[in-house]
Amino acid sequence: MRKITALFLVAMICCASVANAEYYVKSGDTLYKIAKQYKMSLADLKSLNPHLTNYNVIKPNDFIVVRKPGNKRQDLVDYAKSLQSVTTYVWGGSVNYAPPLRTDCSGYVEFIYGKFGIKLPRVSYQQALVGKRFNQIQDAKMGDLIFFASDKVHISHVGIAMGNGMWISNLKTGKNVVIEMSWGTWAKEHFMWGTDVLS
Repeated sequence: MRKITALFLVAMICCASVANAEYYVKSGDTLYKIAKQYKMSLADLKSLNPHLTNYNVIKPNDFIVVRKPGNKRQDLVDYAKSLQSVTTYVWGGSVNYAPPLRTDCSGYVEFIYGKFGIKLPRVSYQQALVGKRFNQIQDAKMGDLIFFASDKVHISHVGIAMGNGMWISNLKTGKNVVIEMSWGTWAKEHFMWGTDVLS
């Protein structure tokens, strides 16, 4: 029962944090119309929606990731979520700059931020040196990078803060991209610091 309650809470938080930034398809929509509505190129819209299996067939209530002026943090997090089904964890894997991705946590982060014009180093310990640093995980804003050390000394992992106490990461073999709680035991024990690269 406790596990079911926890899962329900996580689902509610996740849904609440993204509902206002995704575009939900209406009857008569096409990707071309949606791209035009948000002043995007069709190629850009397609590249932000790798979860769509057929770009010519979209149905009412399908969600589409769009770029909204002044909402880069939400757009970035929504894009990270859209890559969940097309990303496989491969330690040290290369970033091929087009889904499906076969890479690790830092390659996943590098790819996502690159889509939004932010060039990051390839590995997590170098990414941890970019941006304005903060030292408390509860200070993380949506779109901030958060860094962890498995040995509690050396940066070995990076994730993206989603807001509402949640973060997303290409975690490890067997799990791939997952959404975790910032107040979870592992996160609290291994968090080192975070950085804001979007301000």
